[in-house]
Amino acid sequence: MKSFLLFIALLCAVTLSSSSAPSVTNAANAEKKQRATMKFNQPVKLMGVTLKGEYLFVHDDEAMARGEACTYVYKGDAEVPEKLVVSFHCTPVPRDKVAHFTVRNMLASPGQYEVREFQFAGSTESHLVPVPVG
Repeated sequence: MKSFLLFIALLCAVTLSSSSAPSVTNAANAEKKQRATMKFNQPVKLMGVTLKGEYLFVHDDEAMARGEACTYVYKGDAEVPEKLVVSFHCTPVPRDKVAHFTVRNMLASPGQYEVREFQFAGSTESHLVPVPVG
């Protein structure tokens, strides 16, 4: 009888431990895409496109690992395919942790700023925008 109860206890332990594994995987998948919105009150250039107003920045870690375009920028605050403004493959660089979503610009020409990198809140990794050729 004791061995039967021990068997049942072990069976329950195995069942509980295997049922918690998918939730860890789901949490990891949720962290593979980061999203943040930014409002540009003054026009800025990003990959040759002028941004003014609210934009959603989405970064996909899995796409970056595959060497594909990993950054998507949408007009507005939602991932609507018709509102995709630009996509590109960024270059990750270590930075100090930031408290808020941060976009770093540089003066490209008199009066014209260009987005050079962005960093998500709580992250120690920034994402460099590739320099357009030509």
